[in-house]
Amino acid sequence: MSKERYGIRRFALLNTAGYSLGLFPLEEPLSVYGANNLGKSASINALQFPILARMSDMSFGKYTLEQSRRFYFATDTSYILVEVSLPHGPHVIGVVGRGPGGGFGHQFFAYAGKLDLAHYQKNDTCLRQKELFTNLEREGLKAYELKPDELRRLLVGGHTSIPLDLTLIPLRSTSEQSLKTFRALFINLLHMREITAAKLKQLFLDAFEHSLRSGSVDYIAACEEAFRDVRRMEQDYNSLVAAGPLVEALANGVKQRDILRGKLHRLSPLLDSLLGTWSDYASARKEELTLQAEHYRNEQDSLQNDQRGGTQELMRLEREISGIQRWLGELSVLKHRFALVDDVKVLEQQLLAAKDAHDELAGALAQSRQFSAEDLDERLRDLEKRLKSVKQQLDHADNNSYAKLREEFSQQDVERLMRLFNSSLFSLPLGEHGITLDEDGQWVKSLEHILDGFKGERFEVPGLSIDISHIEPPALQALADRAALRDQKERLEKELKQLKTQQAVASDRAASKTQTEALYQQVLDAQKALEDFRRAQTLSAEEGEKLEQLAQMEAAQDELKRSSDAFTERVQQLSAKLQLVGRQIGDMEAKQRTLDDALRRRQLLPADLPFGTPFMDPVDDSMDNLLPLLNDYQDSWQGLLRADGQIDALYAQVRLKGVAKFDSEDDMERRLHLLINAYAHRTDEALTLGKARRAAVTDIARTLRNIRSDYDSLEHQLALFNREINKRQVSNLQSFRIVLAPNKEALKHIDQIIHSAGQYEEGETLSVFDLSQSAEQDNKNEEAKEYLARLVAANHNQLGLKDLFELAFEITKVHGQPVIHTDIDGAASNGTTMTIKALTNMYLLLHLMDRDQAGRVRLPYYLDEAADIDEKNQAALLETSLQLGFVPILASVKPQVSAQVAIDLEGGSGPNGIYIDEADWKYIRRHDAVKATVNVQADEPELDEI
Repeated sequence: MSKERYGIRRFALLNTAGYSLGLFPLEEPLSVYGANNLGKSASINALQFPILARMSDMSFGKYTLEQSRRFYFATDTSYILVEVSLPHGPHVIGVVGRGPGGGFGHQFFAYAGKLDLAHYQKNDTCLRQKELFTNLEREGLKAYELKPDELRRLLVGGHTSIPLDLTLIPLRSTSEQSLKTFRALFINLLHMREITAAKLKQLFLDAFEHSLRSGSVDYIAACEEAFRDVRRMEQDYNSLVAAGPLVEALANGVKQRDILRGKLHRLSPLLDSLLGTWSDYASARKEELTLQAEHYRNEQDSLQNDQRGGTQELMRLEREISGIQRWLGELSVLKHRFALVDDVKVLEQQLLAAKDAHDELAGALAQSRQFSAEDLDERLRDLEKRLKSVKQQLDHADNNSYAKLREEFSQQDVERLMRLFNSSLFSLPLGEHGITLDEDGQWVKSLEHILDGFKGERFEVPGLSIDISHIEPPALQALADRAALRDQKERLEKELKQLKTQQAVASDRAASKTQTEALYQQVLDAQKALEDFRRAQTLSAEEGEKLEQLAQMEAAQDELKRSSDAFTERVQQLSAKLQLVGRQIGDMEAKQRTLDDALRRRQLLPADLPFGTPFMDPVDDSMDNLLPLLNDYQDSWQGLLRADGQIDALYAQVRLKGVAKFDSEDDMERRLHLLINAYAHRTDEALTLGKARRAAVTDIARTLRNIRSDYDSLEHQLALFNREINKRQVSNLQSFRIVLAPNKEALKHIDQIIHSAGQYEEGETLSVFDLSQSAEQDNKNEEAKEYLARLVAANHNQLGLKDLFELAFEITKVHGQPVIHTDIDGAASNGTTMTIKALTNMYLLLHLMDRDQAGRVRLPYYLDEAADIDEKNQAALLETSLQLGFVPILASVKPQVSAQVAIDLEGGSGPNGIYIDEADWKYIRRHDAVKATVNVQADEPELDEI
């Protein structure tokens, strides 16, 4: 008798997934049939909610989680319910929607008791969650709200604050990885067509995880860990070799520095001794030279006092001689200047002419300001007319009409005529160019006739009377006086000249002013010339006396100069001696200053300065060599500083090359010594590096051994799996096996490293230290290591069992030969493939469960397009499934007679959605089974197999 199994008894949908009610029995094989896209898969997919709980773990094919949430929980009265039978009684696990107001969310709940759909309705209307809980409580059922994680823990037997035991999935381990693997296998059982070889491979690894020694490892990190010291040593060695020229230069610098240190330690005490001796010598010598200088200075002062009187007399003579020479020079200049002037009157006349020219122009300039240009023109015309008359009178003083009239007429008559006629008429000459008189005196009678017309002061003729009392007769009597006429002419000419000058000045006063100033300067020059001429006459009178005085003074000067030369020579001798002593004192003081400056710059040797290399060269420690020795000391000190700087710079460059191996040493001297010594013994460093590299291989091998061992273990587990699955015939195959298709290259290189490590670890004397072996082994190990690094590069550096194989499927048909397939979907017919996928996932799921509990659990799985599996194989699969604890749900267009219950979805379709209740369950019985059965219920609907 088979043992009782526990699991899902019934599965119900209320107002969800296109169902107003969908009630499905899940204790026996179920055939759900109807047209495509009617809701078969949608209803079965709803099983994920009460089994997987967390929506992020679910899969709805081409639909997103958000679309699925809106589909299943469109209202707040949408329910997904499962009734589970457990050893301690029936329980209900439910999911209720929250509708649009709740963002299409959902809430899990559970309670102990049977599923009664009447509890969920009132007056043929579905209740909301709150009303449902109240109704259940009235029926004595306590419902608990559950969070997704709480439901997950309850389903696998975990502990929560909810006082319910819902252990439906007794996993061997409740770790997150085990839950993840269960989720994948359960989804596979609902979506057989989505199973691929790659998915099965990962499922095998996850299912057998507990029997494997290691999962994936970070191969790169493991290599880094194993080779960290090796890489560091290799980097240090390569950096040391690359920095070879720098290290050699550094070694030379250290050697030179040691020489300088030894030299400084040798020179320092010698300098201290010489400086003490020099101080005593310098004080005594300076005092001696100071006394000499004082003696020479006193003697020089005595001579200078004697010479001072003669010098003063000589300076006086020089001043007087210079004065006479200047006097004679002035006289010579004046004589040369007036060499052509014989008389002072010439200069006086020049002065008078200059003054007249100036005064004339200055007067004209002053007069021009008093008259306008028109006035000047009128005056000029009048003067010219008067001058012309005077000139005529002067020219005809003895032969003119006036004189002739005076011979014939009285003065009074002549004056009367002159009042009547133009005055110029009387100055005309007698003759053809003037007045012509006849010889017989007729002209006299004519004039007498005219004179008869004068009546006192009036002239009257018939019809004419002229008053001449206001007309003055011209004074023509002066015509008779030639001297008076000439004076009058000169005066008029002078006035005419002045008037023309005024006219010219009036036309251009600015130019006239400039000319006036120039004429004034000529007056001043003429005055100065007159004065200088008179001074030259005065100086010439004293010239002889001055020449005699000059001769006497020059003679006295020569005598004084000869006396002074003797004093000067003696003074120069003393000065030369003083200068010599001064230079000697100056040299000593300069030397002292140089020494003082050098001493200020002298660096005393630090107390901790290493002695360096002893300086054995001879050293001149004489007094004369003090300064060169001090300079040599300073140069050596500066050289030491430069050497320190160069050493620091070179060491910094060496560090930039990557050589930092000795930075942990606090003592710089020690650090440099180790660096130079390491470079000198770099061959030994290379040998040590080789040893470390081989030792690291053994560390990597330890990691690879675990993965290699897992491969063998998985191969063994598969053998057991194949033996178990082939206890029953799989479809129409003679045998079916899942085998490993090894990654031969990866296994070869892993075995190479493991083999090499094994050789290194053999015996007490590790061959890792035997460097006489050929480098071929090292090259193979390096090649293997690099291959594995490339292998994991695309997998986040992870190396695991999955990288060593791919799943293959060995199909052996009846009377056929085994054939290996790497693609499960192409391994056999569609029905056979579905059978293989179903059985494989069922066995793997059982492998996850606790061995004692697995035989008591019953879980559903879904076969879409179940008609692809022929009836015989379908019956065999269902039988095997039930034996393993799995209840198939067969989906197809037509009913599958291998099942025990059939549901026609099309028959339950209506305007309000699909409605399926227990009345729609059709129990399937074979004819022979029906005849043999004696306890058949009369009211059970049956679907007979034809």
